[in-house]
Amino acid sequence: MKNVLAQAVQAALLASVCLATSAQASGQQQETAAADAGASDDVVRLDTVTVTATRREASMQQVPISVSAVSAQKLAGANVREATDLQYLVPNLTFSSTNPVGSGGGYQIRGIGTQTYDSGVEQSVGMVVDGVVIGLTRDPGPAGFADIDRVEVLRGPQGTLFGKNSTAGVIQIVTRDPSMGKVSGEGTVMLGERNERIARAALNLPAGDTFAVRLAGFYTEQDGGIPFELQDGKALGDRRNSGLRAKALWWASDDLSVLLSAEHQDGFSRDGYTIHTLGTPAGPTDWATIFYNAQFAGFDPRPGTGVFKAFHNADVSTDMSTDAASLKIDYTIGASTLTSITAWRQMQQVQFSDLDASPSSMFDHSEGGVDGSQFTQELRLTSPSGERVEYVAGLYYYKTDVTGWISQYGDYYNWLYCNLGQPQCGLMPQVVLGGGRRDQDSGTRSTAAFGEATWAVSDTLKLFAGARYTRDRVTGRMWITPLPFPVVSLGTNQPYDGSVEASDVSGRAGLQWQPTDALMVYASYARGYKGPAIDGSSGVVREVRPEQVDSFEFGLKSTLLDGAMLLNVSFYQSDFYDFQAQALDLDAPTPVFSLTNAGHMRARGVELESDWRVSKGLTLGFNAVYNDATYQEFLGACYTYQPVSPTPGPGLCFLDPDTGLQTADYAGDRLADAPRLSYGVNGRYERAVGQALKFDASANWAWRDDTYAITGDENSMTESFGLLNANVGIGRQDGRWRVGVYARNLLDQRFYALFPGGTLNPGGYFRVTPPDAFRTVGVTLSAKF
Repeated sequence: MKNVLAQAVQAALLASVCLATSAQASGQQQETAAADAGASDDVVRLDTVTVTATRREASMQQVPISVSAVSAQKLAGANVREATDLQYLVPNLTFSSTNPVGSGGGYQIRGIGTQTYDSGVEQSVGMVVDGVVIGLTRDPGPAGFADIDRVEVLRGPQGTLFGKNSTAGVIQIVTRDPSMGKVSGEGTVMLGERNERIARAALNLPAGDTFAVRLAGFYTEQDGGIPFELQDGKALGDRRNSGLRAKALWWASDDLSVLLSAEHQDGFSRDGYTIHTLGTPAGPTDWATIFYNAQFAGFDPRPGTGVFKAFHNADVSTDMSTDAASLKIDYTIGASTLTSITAWRQMQQVQFSDLDASPSSMFDHSEGGVDGSQFTQELRLTSPSGERVEYVAGLYYYKTDVTGWISQYGDYYNWLYCNLGQPQCGLMPQVVLGGGRRDQDSGTRSTAAFGEATWAVSDTLKLFAGARYTRDRVTGRMWITPLPFPVVSLGTNQPYDGSVEASDVSGRAGLQWQPTDALMVYASYARGYKGPAIDGSSGVVREVRPEQVDSFEFGLKSTLLDGAMLLNVSFYQSDFYDFQAQALDLDAPTPVFSLTNAGHMRARGVELESDWRVSKGLTLGFNAVYNDATYQEFLGACYTYQPVSPTPGPGLCFLDPDTGLQTADYAGDRLADAPRLSYGVNGRYERAVGQALKFDASANWAWRDDTYAITGDENSMTESFGLLNANVGIGRQDGRWRVGVYARNLLDQRFYALFPGGTLNPGGYFRVTPPDAFRTVGVTLSAKF
């Protein structure tokens, strides 16, 4: 079935290319004839892309920010299942290669993202859904990606227009609102390989001319691509998510609208690592490596580079639930709009892991949980558009409370002594990380005043400037709960209890020049800020200073070929100071590797995006990025197996004579998950078939250069790869129904991230393989009324 479906998609794509080529030639002839006849309906132009990046609706070509917009049609054509798939559609956007959402993974824009996922540390890349900041660590946001209107990705610091500050950029997701006057509905069902089942539905129910309700739901499920050898019916990559969203919109008057939203989501996943390579014993008495490798003697195949099997003897799973509600009120005062957004969000998670990833019980118990709640209140005043002076001004309050716990232990000593045939076999206590169960809670309180104004100096020149004042207070506490059985501690975490506070003034300024309707040039400078954090890894509460960035950007946005093509280019340089990461803290009473401020990073490069409406039925898109994201100053922990140099220097691991710690100087090294080169090509073709039917085909190709999973470790390099997604279908011209065939990762490109096995797999490497590294081909049916 798999091969037949794959061949069917490939044949259909080939046919669509042939059809597109012939249709383009005939279409151009028709357009020429229509132009001669004065038929304006045949003019080939791109649709205007409207974004709200400046907190008001505006054409993307008029906004002086590097922003990408992805429509609902593009999301469907690329078979997007969840928010992390956006990295294959949006240039210069990546997601953590070694941590899924359930393990605290996050996004990177221009190579920059949060590198530690402590619950008290903010994200460098903000996510905003319907105006509400998603601030809780491990919160998946709109997991099922149902009923999405569009996605906007803003690059660079964003704080003068958004409630919550961010230093690297913002992902803004807009879901569909209720509409008045007409009952309507739509639904999609997708059935694919590895028991993939996706169902999405939305129903719009108006009640008169002033009130409407919109309901949207989703269910997604798929088996993973890496089966467990010791656990029937389970595979790494298993997914099951469901959710329901309800929106009620009431136009109380011409000047007042009220939008109430509520949602619930449940999610389950099996995300973990497998063995990429087994270590080589350092000698005849390297018993840990010898015995670890010996566990796999009876398996065929054994773990290895090309083997995608899981050998865990314990389950690996994450269960998550999210509840949220928000109230948005828009009130027109004169010609201005006053907006209030009140929002609450709660997230719960329980996670199990088998740390040694092997058939043994040496370290197969890791259990933890997170329970977090968030409250936000934003009040924003927006002036009318089209005035000589336009402005946005707002106040913002943000509050989070998070509790978490984790317990990690294993039967390591009994495993080792039993293999050695020693009398201690079966008599040794459990080995526990950190001294017991580690319980932690944290809280953040943030208030801000922000605003930005644009002044039209002339018909072609505008100046803009914005400022933000932020006040943050972060509290944190950690304590150890003893386990109810004898243990031997491997490391000891000291309890801590404390708080830190900070305030900051940041801002943005620049100009935009529009000599013609088809060309806009802009230049800007922005100062970004991310709040403080605390670290208690040494048992003493220490402040982690706020993260700051100086960002310069120059860009041009052009409309070519009488509106048939868009070509946008941006050049940027962002310098990050006091970046919050796990690094060597030389200011501590005893120098230690912990959450601290990591010195100086720089990201600079160029981004290009283009869309071209070749003919009435054919649209092509292209994007390309060169991004040089490197550490300028960074002393961190040496990566596992890094050779120790007798002298210090960039790129070297050395024994620091002052601290006695093995220290690595990463100056000049690339950041993790930050490809230097990447590009994407996409296309969509439509053609009428008879009087009532329409054929469509779309494809998206995304390629990225090699990346590090662990900075500086050449063995952790993910090789360059490209993904091809495709969709082919036929349906009614009015969109009432459509049937088709879809493919994600059509070429079955296997890619993964590697990290050292450490004491669990001495000398070897573990592998994290995302679900999208396996091909999925299936059929889809959609309908609407």
